[in-house]
Amino acid sequence: MKYNFKRDFYSYLALASAFILTLAIFPLDSFYYKFLRVFVCISAFIISSQFTKNPSTLLSFILIAYLFNPIFPIYLFQKFIWIPIDIICALVFLASAFKIKNTKPFIPYARKKAAKSYGRDRKF
Repeated sequence: MKYNFKRDFYSYLALASAFILTLAIFPLDSFYYKFLRVFVCISAFIISSQFTKNPSTLLSFILIAYLFNPIFPIYLFQKFIWIPIDIICALVFLASAFKIKNTKPFIPYARKKAAKSYGRDRKF
């Protein structure tokens, strides 16, 4: 399997969100965490619009947006509870930025299918 980076707006937004979430592991000013809530909530809503046909991914991004919403914030009050949540959310954003490309295995002596011939195509 190969992982390819999808070069579009959603992927760059997911990478930025993952970077911001990994920086949240370190002790920073309260302004940063307010910015984190706003940025991650908005980016989770924007990225969830991309996954409307995949309900499990859509639900995971909506849950991330709910967890980091700035309007009705969820307070867990202790930093060591937020650290695993930040890491897991960063991994979810990274997984959405990269696409898994399945490659066919190399079989050295595989038979190629012959072109289908019809009776009217014969040469006499």
